[in-house]
Amino acid sequence: PAGAGKSFYPQLRIDPLATTSAAELLEGLLGTSRSLEPLKRMLLDRTGGNPFFLEESVRTLIESGVLVGERGSFRIARALDTTHVPATVQAVLAARIDRLPPPVKHLLQSAAVVGKTVALTLLETVAEMAALELRRGLAQLQAAEFLYETSLFPELEYTFKHALTLEVAYQSLLRERRRMLHAGVLAALEARSGEQAPVNVEVLAHHAVRGELRQPAASYLYRAGSKAQTEARHGPAADFYEAAADALGRLGEAADPRLELDVSLELWSTRISTNRVDGLSELAARGEALARRLGAGPRLAQVQVRQAQ
Repeated sequence: PAGAGKSFYPQLRIDPLATTSAAELLEGLLGTSRSLEPLKRMLLDRTGGNPFFLEESVRTLIESGVLVGERGSFRIARALDTTHVPATVQAVLAARIDRLPPPVKHLLQSAAVVGKTVALTLLETVAEMAALELRRGLAQLQAAEFLYETSLFPELEYTFKHALTLEVAYQSLLRERRRMLHAGVLAALEARSGEQAPVNVEVLAHHAVRGELRQPAASYLYRAGSKAQTEARHGPAADFYEAAADALGRLGEAADPRLELDVSLELWSTRISTNRVDGLSELAARGEALARRLGAGPRLAQVQVRQAQ
């Protein structure tokens, strides 16, 4: 990080748990019965001291019926097989998600599309579930510690316990279903845009891109670039303008030429600011062609000045 050498910069390194600490965590989760020792050794070897992996592995064994009882006093109900614990935490999460009832799994996937923080009102719009069924599903996801409440005011919000849970739930969606959910989230966010707390344009751009809605995506990406530019964040601004240009390019003849011209001009400026000088002549030629097509005299002159530079 750029500020790493500053006196005000503290860095906290988070390593996997040492063997003794991991054993203490397992003892708190499982209990002290000697019959659990082979299981504990297997879990310690498999997880490498990663506490999240340990917790999720224990939950997998409970949900699959290998362990019965309650926290701190479990017992093994049937013969242990190493295949009961997948080799990676992603596989553990995927197995746990697959065991959810289909409506609850769908609800978790919908929440993953919304993002790390999920407003209940937004989830109600995109999940397409009856209110009572949705509440029950959320209660089940909380009991399984996939989600938890983070805010009650001004509206009820949930968040994922771990970013990896969100990622695995999101990746379990088929592309077309994922695209439709992003489009639904975008429509719901646009409907809320007149409220007191406006939605970040970067969030709108994200859902438009993932929903493959190229015209809205180009517009929101351009606005996100303008916002970054006014905040002197030239690198992110250039990235947003590049993405906007890509979305417009995919639209072909259906693209808005005025937006194309604006994107071309701002992309020129941010490339200069960030020393990304490759392709500037092609960009200027494209801008000049768009300005002539639109009969935009002042804009044409602006393009020509930049081209001369």
